[in-house]
Amino acid sequence: MSKSRRANAVMFGFDFQVNAAIVLMLENIEDLISLRLEGNYEDIELELENGQYILAQAKTVEKSSSDFRNVRKNLEKSLISLSEGNLKVNAQQLILITNSPNPLNEDASMSVFLGTAHRDFSSLPTSSQKLIEGYLNGMSQPLDLDKFMIQVLPFETDNDIERYKMVKQVVDDFIGDFDLNIYGLGKKLLNIWHEEVFRNGTKKDIAIRVKKKDVVWPIMVIATDIERCDESFAEVFDSSAYDEIVHRYKDTIESCCERCEFFIKVLCDYNGYQTTMKPVEKCMDFAINKWPDYLSEFELDAIDVETKKGLVQIILYNIVRNRITIDKIKRGVKL
Repeated sequence: MSKSRRANAVMFGFDFQVNAAIVLMLENIEDLISLRLEGNYEDIELELENGQYILAQAKTVEKSSSDFRNVRKNLEKSLISLSEGNLKVNAQQLILITNSPNPLNEDASMSVFLGTAHRDFSSLPTSSQKLIEGYLNGMSQPLDLDKFMIQVLPFETDNDIERYKMVKQVVDDFIGDFDLNIYGLGKKLLNIWHEEVFRNGTKKDIAIRVKKKDVVWPIMVIATDIERCDESFAEVFDSSAYDEIVHRYKDTIESCCERCEFFIKVLCDYNGYQTTMKPVEKCMDFAINKWPDYLSEFELDAIDVETKKGLVQIILYNIVRNRITIDKIKRGVKL
């Protein structure tokens, strides 16, 4: 294999690993504490609330739909690695995640791995079970087959739409439960998560992990996007002043909105806020009157007082106006 082809294969493999991690992360989001790529124990490690881990070996084949020559070698390597990982940490599940639709290279099991398959050892044909057991026979401390699963994530070609099709489907299904109706949300989130998980895999310090809140807060930032603010609030300002603040300070607004503690503080204060206004006007009243309480949250020394006031009011209004959405997301992921 030429040097450039080998480099391409390595990059393709890492791209798959990042996307496989995103899929596993979303499938286990309710129980997730954190995610690590290239960790102490395995290619992909999910730390769970119950103190256990999900360990996954990610194995790719560049021409996965037609090339089955190395899939058994990949299976054997994965079983060895997962068995070793299982000795180091309390594992709830041990997964071989691959893009091969024929991960055992046998006719008997091809049909069970169609699409995005999740196959426990016990659900495999007898011939497949024997094949896997054969590899474990030579090991002194083989993995517990009750924990073992083979998962297939279709991922192939240089065409991005085709390559990421099933990953995007998992993301869309995940956010579909929140009923947010935000155009292009799935694509935006996948780009953010790609970067976040990729960056995690390149950090040498394996103590650096992607926490659940790192995964969830981008959804909240997009869901509370100040550019989608309703007209009634924009009318409180001169609309050109509103547009100017949003345009100039969008980065400040978004960086503040990525701090979950800030969201929670605002929503907690809002719940305790007493007003004679009707419920529908309470959001506006809160933002208009409570803005001085939050000035210390921002580094706005160089900005004039009127602009500061407008900026903080816009941020507060967007958080409390979207409180039901924020709550729905928090409950959906058990944050």
